[in-house]
Amino acid sequence: MATVFGKNGGWRVFTGALLIAVAVCAAPRASARAAEAETVRDRLWVFSCPTNSDFPHIGRRSVVSPAEGAFYLGVPNILMVQASESEAPYGRLEPPLEQYTVALRPLKRVVWSVVGSGGFHKAEETAEVLAMANRVANFRGVMLDDFFTGNTEGKRAQWSVEELAELRGKLNQTGKKLDIYVTFYVRHFDLPLADYLDQIDVLTYWNMDSGGIRDLEDNLQKLERLYPRKRKMLGCYVVDYRNKRGMPVDLMKHQCEVGLRWLQAGRIEGIIFLGNTVLDVGFESAEWTRQWIQQVGDTKLK
Repeated sequence: MATVFGKNGGWRVFTGALLIAVAVCAAPRASARAAEAETVRDRLWVFSCPTNSDFPHIGRRSVVSPAEGAFYLGVPNILMVQASESEAPYGRLEPPLEQYTVALRPLKRVVWSVVGSGGFHKAEETAEVLAMANRVANFRGVMLDDFFTGNTEGKRAQWSVEELAELRGKLNQTGKKLDIYVTFYVRHFDLPLADYLDQIDVLTYWNMDSGGIRDLEDNLQKLERLYPRKRKMLGCYVVDYRNKRGMPVDLMKHQCEVGLRWLQAGRIEGIIFLGNTVLDVGFESAEWTRQWIQQVGDTKLK
């Protein structure tokens, strides 16, 4: 792979082969795989943003698209998340959104944001995403990123409870089993969110502060006590955004190993890596994560 990463982002020559390669590592082999137990890889996701949209946060140019991020990591599931207004000048998913799904066809599951980074949402984009639900074969649900405001009263989220219930109704009308995912930060533990979470299927649990990564176990226990019936996924940062550096490898290792134990124990149903926009900017944590996935990805789950 070293020859792929030239100074000019030379790995884009792989665009033509990308779909084939991802299909090999990700797509189920019909009846032969149907009877097999799932592997760790089947439960791994990449949290993907528009190419280079992280530039204002880390000050480094990235050329990796969402599909290329999945290919690089070797994972079969993807969360597609729209940029915030401040990020949009550097990278944005532009309508028609469905065109982006062509490169994602070999993947197992695709989830698309209706509330994006920084809480960005737009009625026209929500309508586009809902229209994709029936037309895109591997479409599995919608994402609410940066959905909760942190307020204990007043505007507690980007949408009202009634608007969220309306979204749930529209997803149900598709006749498909579609899930609603939400970004849930550690700082949300003490907020009154039960009425919102009644409408949400999956909590993706993130700790923005790298200093708190050692507390993953304590925080999951708290989340389990608060919402015992909610499905949960662990979000792993590849970059330490607060310090604009790669996640220290010891902390990256800790996130991954803890997440693997939880996955094998059935406490979570997936691990998410954030994300495509930080994989080609020189962070050691990105390559370490790719190699870790290669080592554990084919491990069978009970």
